[in-house]
Amino acid sequence: MDTDTDLFVQAFWVKCRDIIRPELDVAIDAMRHAGHEANISTLEFSPDEKSAPESGPTLTLTIHTSGAGDTRVLRYRGDVASREIEVMASDCKTSSYDLSAVTHDGVKHDIALCFGSLLKTK
Repeated sequence: MDTDTDLFVQAFWVKCRDIIRPELDVAIDAMRHAGHEANISTLEFSPDEKSAPESGPTLTLTIHTSGAGDTRVLRYRGDVASREIEVMASDCKTSSYDLSAVTHDGVKHDIALCFGSLLKTK
């Protein structure tokens, strides 16, 4: 892996650890309290798979709703080629922006857009 790619991947995981994951943990607690299943998964970046469209370091929050059997996903993926972060959510438009633009308020907004209605149902 070249130095720029290595630095980007490291920066992505730092943002995940310091900003994204703490907000997702709060959402998980709220979702579980509301009766839903909530899980976080990660996917490491492999330089051997860098040409695959979904390659890139990824942090994913998956919610399995109680009763309805619905599954919703909020995914943060480091786009190694463009050096941006992609935010993909169920039934929402994918957004891409610079890692430096990732903030606690932005992650809270992503969570509210994707999962806010689930907290109002119970």
